[in-house]
Amino acid sequence: MFSKEVQIEAVSMYLKGVPPIEIRRKFAIKGEATILNWLTNIKMLGTAGLKNVNRSKTNYPYSFKIKVIRWRLAHHASLPMAAKKFRLRNPSLIWQWERALATGRLKPDKQRRKRPMNKQEHDKMKRLEEENELLRIKMAYLEKLEVLAQAKKKLQTKTKR
Repeated sequence: MFSKEVQIEAVSMYLKGVPPIEIRRKFAIKGEATILNWLTNIKMLGTAGLKNVNRSKTNYPYSFKIKVIRWRLAHHASLPMAAKKFRLRNPSLIWQWERALATGRLKPDKQRRKRPMNKQEHDKMKRLEEENELLRIKMAYLEKLEVLAQAKKKLQTKTKR
């Protein structure tokens, strides 16, 4: 909504001691916390923190999220410190990632196959899927057989008493 130049000028005026109400009137800024948000972004990320603020949602890859969480835990850092280190605007984002990881909601990204499978690869996948299904059936059979053997053994021990 506001150009980068306007944001920088408003923040510089604020730092020079101009009252926020005057700055807001001069640039027609409606929100009371807007200038402070710009100031925070500049302090954390420099002038790069002002471009496209809240324009689009950034999707971070799973590996990046894990890297941030591990770094924060290894260095016993606060959320704002970790956010500053990894150039994240919102420290609570890290907190959300940590909670999602703890509850099992943070999942690795599903990677798409870059090229289509050829006939040989397709046949091999089909064979492996069939083999996998056969192994599942065998395992289920062996588990059922084990249960029956235990039941038979239990019955024999009852009749001996």
